[in-house]
Amino acid sequence: MAIPKILKISLYLIGAFVVLIGGMGVWAYQYRDDLFRYIVKEANQHINGRVSIKDFGFTPFANGIGFTFSLFGVQLQDTAFVRHQTKLLSLEQLTLEVDARKLLNKELKITSVCLKEGKISVFVDSNGYSNLSVFNQINAPDTTQVSSQSPMLRQIFGNLKEVCLKDVAFSLQNSPKNQRIGFTAEDLTNKFSQIDSLWKMKLKGEVYFEGLAFNVKRGAFLENKNTTLDLELVFNPDIATLQVLPSSVHVFQDAFSLQGSVDFSSEGHIKLQIDTDTIAAPRALAILPKTLEKKISQFEILPIVTGHVFLDAPLRQRGTDPLVVVDFQTHTFEYQSPIGPLSEVIATGHFTNQVDSLLPIGNQNSHIVAKNVSALFNGVIPMNTAFTVSDLDEPMLVMEGNFRAQLKECNDLIDERNFKLISGNVWVDYCYEGSMNPIFDPHTKQLNGKLDGHAKLENGAFVYLPHRLSFSGMNSGMRFNGKKVEISYLHLKHQKNQIKMSGKVEGLLPYAFNSSGKVIGDIAVFTPDLGLDWIRNYQHAGRSNGKFFTQLVDKILSHLELKTLLIAKKVHYHNFQAENVKGKVYLSEKAIKCENVRMNAFGGTFEVTGGINNFNQAIHQLYAKGRLNNANVQKVFYGFDNFGQETVSDRNLKGKISATFSYSSQLNKDFKLIPSTMNGRLAFELVEAELNHFEPLKKMQRVFFKRRNFDNVRFERLQNEFVLQGQEINMAQMKIASSVLTFFVGGTYSFGTKTDLLVHVPLSNLKRDDNDEQHIIHDLNGRNLIIRAIEEEGEVKLKYHLDWRKKQRNVL
Repeated sequence: MAIPKILKISLYLIGAFVVLIGGMGVWAYQYRDDLFRYIVKEANQHINGRVSIKDFGFTPFANGIGFTFSLFGVQLQDTAFVRHQTKLLSLEQLTLEVDARKLLNKELKITSVCLKEGKISVFVDSNGYSNLSVFNQINAPDTTQVSSQSPMLRQIFGNLKEVCLKDVAFSLQNSPKNQRIGFTAEDLTNKFSQIDSLWKMKLKGEVYFEGLAFNVKRGAFLENKNTTLDLELVFNPDIATLQVLPSSVHVFQDAFSLQGSVDFSSEGHIKLQIDTDTIAAPRALAILPKTLEKKISQFEILPIVTGHVFLDAPLRQRGTDPLVVVDFQTHTFEYQSPIGPLSEVIATGHFTNQVDSLLPIGNQNSHIVAKNVSALFNGVIPMNTAFTVSDLDEPMLVMEGNFRAQLKECNDLIDERNFKLISGNVWVDYCYEGSMNPIFDPHTKQLNGKLDGHAKLENGAFVYLPHRLSFSGMNSGMRFNGKKVEISYLHLKHQKNQIKMSGKVEGLLPYAFNSSGKVIGDIAVFTPDLGLDWIRNYQHAGRSNGKFFTQLVDKILSHLELKTLLIAKKVHYHNFQAENVKGKVYLSEKAIKCENVRMNAFGGTFEVTGGINNFNQAIHQLYAKGRLNNANVQKVFYGFDNFGQETVSDRNLKGKISATFSYSSQLNKDFKLIPSTMNGRLAFELVEAELNHFEPLKKMQRVFFKRRNFDNVRFERLQNEFVLQGQEINMAQMKIASSVLTFFVGGTYSFGTKTDLLVHVPLSNLKRDDNDEQHIIHDLNGRNLIIRAIEEEGEVKLKYHLDWRKKQRNVL
């Protein structure tokens, strides 16, 4: 079968092309040395310096129609190398692919470059000289910039398609601008295409960054970081601008999207927009300069964030920091704040290092703004805040926020054995302005700034279980600052008691920062009716279970010194009742004290000062002194439960009593008297007195004076002083003139078993005449009946005998 004519022609053409290409390869191989010398000559003729190559290899048509030269031991240095001794280029191998067709016309057109195992070192010294001058036009006056329109560059690299770098280190040291850039291209490929005057590039590969320091004093970005680049770039040589199209960069396991531009003009800048979806804050900060990382890290707010970063770094301006703007949204995280743990924290924020565009970029012109921060305080109490941190050299904080909580939801924070929160809502709003590092000074126990705020409690109710105290209807308004809490009002109900309080408390602030110190309260308390019967239900609270608010309250109470002005229309405790009560009460962990407490009680007036010391010990100390004026003695005995004895009770007594007294004793852990420790003194005056149904007198009636009415005995004015020691009351002998007889009594009355009283009854009482009793003067100068009342076998017994000897009377 004959071959078609068109096929024959095609085969002829292919054969001719193969012969031509093969001939070119043979020619190139024969003249490879001449080609190599030509390339070196061309390079040296177009630079202000010298290229040196130790050896070379040649491969024709390695990647198509072109010649590949492998240059070994390549070094490039500028004309001033003898002075500065820094080689611009030093490579183990430089592979160049040259366009064969252009080379036949004696035109050097490089289509591909690959650099292996070496370094590129660019510098600008303090005089402004740069070794990049090697690429300037010969005899050009400017030695600091490379002309984007250099004929040599256009001629040699005009058809460049690809550049690869393998294990090539790059460094830029710009002394006048205080800049340093360093990275190692471990395996990096850059593919080129040209559209008109624009160069499009795709840069992919592994790069290790030593650091990008646009201001060495401020530190470097990407310091000691492995990265993977996937960049799309467009270079416009006419305006010396490199455009970064949407690209990606991986730093360790974190992915960033990237776009922006690099302006190589005289006012050059690198402008980049960087975005990331999820990156842990410590890793994000590690990309920043160390100084900036350290400043931000000190806040210890290090969540996973979604961020948008804008970077504007100057290339020409000396000592100028890059502008950094960051917008971020955190994922939920936990944070140990100065006032306690926060959980489920989420925040939206913004950072810039140039707040005022008229001031230099830097830490002092920086701020971090978080507008929406929400969290759970101690995992329970919702809080919201917004803050601004400015001047990262000396961080200043402006913060506003609030806490909102339902009391019953806070039971997890308190000891359920002692407290139970029933209902109520709490609002706390605050504003702080001052230093952030630190906010609270543990040495001075004060804030390093100004705090203002207010709190509100609405319809609160809780039970204090150890004392079985139930509080409800709690409503309060408070204002606070760094030194004190001012209680505008606090209204509450305790059982039937309506209590209103106001005042101030100083020293609470340190406890918010896990510190401590003296807490001083000055409170006014008013109540129309104050019942104190709950005191009888007192029980010691159990040991704290370590929950937050329980520990906090225990800690505050252990340092509390409370001064209270008490005003009560009525006060009652068991049988004791008083009206118009007013006085000062002092309370601390170790003691309670009342001072000049005045009241209307027992039908007269009553004033007392006293207290209980040593709450923190097993044995407490009770003390009191006071005055009683014109009181109903029956009510006094009834109100004080007959002072713990049964011999003389409110059922026996009538009359008006005035007295001054002092008293002290010890109490056990249940606040019960220890009788053996009692000490006191009572000076009294009793008028219009009656002693009714008093059994010891009635016993005497059965022996003497049978016709007289000992069931109702009226007395003239009685006055004496009793001294209490232990359980014994010692009384000086006193005259008792009654409606039935006159007698003298003295000795010891005991609440225990040591009663020993001597009663002298003048026998002149036998002459008594009810009609002229006032004319009879009874004394001890005559004969007397002596009655001794003595405790024997648990019973007071009476012993009688007559006194005939006057010499014994004064003794008795």
